[in-house]
Amino acid sequence: MTFKEYREKVPIIQAAESLGYVADLTKGRRSLEYRHPDGDTVIINNPRDPGRQLYFNRDGSTDRGSVIDFVASRLHRFNESYSSPAEGVNQVLSRLFSEPQAFRPAFAPPPPKAFDAGRYAPQPLSVGKLHYLIKERGLERETIEKFLPFIRLVKDTAKDPGKVYANIGFPLTRPGSNAVIGYDLRNYGFKSVAAGSNRQSGMWIADFAGSQARTRNVFFAENPIDAMSFYQLRRKEMDMQSAVFVSFGGGISKNQVRLALEHWPQAAKRTLFDNDYQGRVYDIVLATAIAGKESSFRKESDSLHFTVNEKKFEIPVSTLSLRTFERESGIRSGLHVHKASGAKDFNDLIHPSAAQKKSVAMKM
Repeated sequence: MTFKEYREKVPIIQAAESLGYVADLTKGRRSLEYRHPDGDTVIINNPRDPGRQLYFNRDGSTDRGSVIDFVASRLHRFNESYSSPAEGVNQVLSRLFSEPQAFRPAFAPPPPKAFDAGRYAPQPLSVGKLHYLIKERGLERETIEKFLPFIRLVKDTAKDPGKVYANIGFPLTRPGSNAVIGYDLRNYGFKSVAAGSNRQSGMWIADFAGSQARTRNVFFAENPIDAMSFYQLRRKEMDMQSAVFVSFGGGISKNQVRLALEHWPQAAKRTLFDNDYQGRVYDIVLATAIAGKESSFRKESDSLHFTVNEKKFEIPVSTLSLRTFERESGIRSGLHVHKASGAKDFNDLIHPSAAQKKSVAMKM
């Protein structure tokens, strides 16, 4: 068979599941999110139509394409012996084609819904009603009071009234606009996004400067709670009257970055992303956008292979950082990186569980 025939007859889903990737159906069924036990995550489009299936990697790399690309990028995971990559891909696809495919229950993905701001009814708001942020996340009352203008308490009126609880809503807007185009929702044991939220353009924005001209520092975080935690830890040294906090919502789209950089072109850019692999990738994505450089990368085994303006280089995952990337690429973005020392993120440093561990350690 030819590679074209394999693309039409071997589903990417089959190849992924043969390697131990598992679908997370809570992430939606129009496109399926598959995660490997080692953390590698891919999104597979057109799950019901093998001939049209395409995938992309959640880490934002150039790891994307058809089943041919999926197998070629993961040859080291398949138990095959081959003399060339092309031969290896052919052997894997031939084996997958000959294996029976497991029956999958049919499902009809619902059409995407546009965000309806009227569906999420605002409720009376006070610091006391945001006890989840205090008891569960370790934020102090003073911190919440500071950020209160940028927080909502909302009820989803589309649900059964007897089962509706008010949730904390972090409104998503575009820079320079007050129109709410989505919500990041939080509560005890609950984390979600309001139906139809625009995650390509919308971001949570806590603008203390009030104007572009007064903005000296823009802090970019993965979520609002990380941003507030950073403020709580560093508030004595911060000039809040010139600061803006932005949350991309656990992922970064090119459009979000473009809108933010266009709106605050002169302000210093600072990141509060997680102290892990994904957080360092986000640092690099933002830095290349600030520098206006064309950049792409793919992950192979334990290394990232970058291409920046046609320059190619490799960085082991174990040494990945913005500093290493800028040294290898020659880029100078001016981006300031803040990491939670000894923890995954800034909320981990103030989380109630951290205080409990410290108390136990002191008693011992």
